[in-house]
Amino acid sequence: MKTPPLALILASRRRALTGSSRSLSRAYNKGELVRVRAGAYYSKPAWLALKAWERYSATVAAVAATDPSVSFCYLTALRIWRLPSPRVPDHIHLLTPSPHKAGRVPPTTTAAKDPKTGFSGLEAVRGYGISRHHWQATVVQHRGFGVTSLVQTVLDCIVRVELPEAVAVADDVLGGRRKEIERLTRKEVEDASAYLASAAKRRRVLDVLTLADEASESAGESRSRALIHVLGFPAPVLQHTFYDSEGFIGRTDFFWPEYGVIGEFDGDAKYLDDDLLGDRTARETVLAEKKREDRLRALGYTVVRWDWKAVTNPELLAQKLQAAGVQRRNPRRMD
Repeated sequence: MKTPPLALILASRRRALTGSSRSLSRAYNKGELVRVRAGAYYSKPAWLALKAWERYSATVAAVAATDPSVSFCYLTALRIWRLPSPRVPDHIHLLTPSPHKAGRVPPTTTAAKDPKTGFSGLEAVRGYGISRHHWQATVVQHRGFGVTSLVQTVLDCIVRVELPEAVAVADDVLGGRRKEIERLTRKEVEDASAYLASAAKRRRVLDVLTLADEASESAGESRSRALIHVLGFPAPVLQHTFYDSEGFIGRTDFFWPEYGVIGEFDGDAKYLDDDLLGDRTARETVLAEKKREDRLRALGYTVVRWDWKAVTNPELLAQKLQAAGVQRRNPRRMD
């Protein structure tokens, strides 16, 4: 989980330094600050400039700062462990030792209303409520937060989210690109799943592990592969290497040799992320992709591309694959 670009302003810290936090209340009433949680503030212009994930991270930090005893779980823990999530959650997920305190609380992030307009400026900005869960969990310290252990977090999410999301989590946590302390083996996940009380949940974990593939290089590829399975298409070959008379062409995301079809997932990061672009500009990257695709087509293959829109719209992905010539067989349930 990325740290927000600006630090939270804590009333407790202001009182420790100056003896009073009244200046924060005055700044809030003037419309200069956003109250993220009671006792935790953020510059209003900076808050409005944040992206949704950054506001979520800042809210998590505010919850932890105002109550250091909290333990994060489920989708919030997923972010703290830097595992893929397809969307910003609606809530900050916490553990509670009492079943009577389990449940959801609406967002508390507020800003003072302008007396002239009657608006706070947050009307179009999403806030995040609290969702408390009562279940047995192992809690550790990670990145400065109390959070469910890595294997616990993975299991909690795999058994509760849809299959494409679960496979993306499994692919990532099993993959070799993660630091050792943030990585699991299949055996570790399988062994931990044996302690799940529900037979249905145990089967779910084993089903996801069967579909998981450490060769997947992005959450978009993982979700695509799971959807391909759910939609009833044959399993593709991952990261297949192609050559022509000029030499190496590249490795493709998906390949169906029986149909002569190559599939490529195009995430925005490929063209927008400086780390992925390397020394190339976005324009040079697009041109290189076109030349690469031309060489693949020259070998007689059909190349089909899709993006995040298709992996969030299963039938759109199905249409693209069928139009390319991949035959659909036995569709399955998504959950």
